[in-house]
Amino acid sequence: MRYEIKYRPSYSLLVVNLDQGETIVAEAGAMSYMSPTVEMRTRARSNLWDTLKVGLLGGQSFFVNDYVASSGPGELGLVAAPVGDIEKLALDGRNGYIIQKSSYIASSPSVNLDVQWQGFTRGIF
Repeated sequence: MRYEIKYRPSYSLLVVNLDQGETIVAEAGAMSYMSPTVEMRTRARSNLWDTLKVGLLGGQSFFVNDYVASSGPGELGLVAAPVGDIEKLALDGRNGYIIQKSSYIASSPSVNLDVQWQGFTRGIF
């Protein structure tokens, strides 16, 4: 999978090039365009409890879209929900990130998206 972030720093566009058989997971509503060789499959985030947790507590959509280059290489354009810049976050498998709601755009299928309680103090302020 190859990607490029265009039109920075505002109105950024994430252009993803998929080889045949590759998949990317994206937030519902993030897709701007896709080539005809890319197939979209909508699904709940994971099990019912995790879907409700991320949707109700995290402010994210209950659903995500899997984009698969099913009939050849394909290209996909993704944009951020709020207008702004797009940044890549490198994951090492040991540490995670706390990100603002509606800031997630896309990831590889192996990334675990979850919500954690930060306590009353952080929740209020």
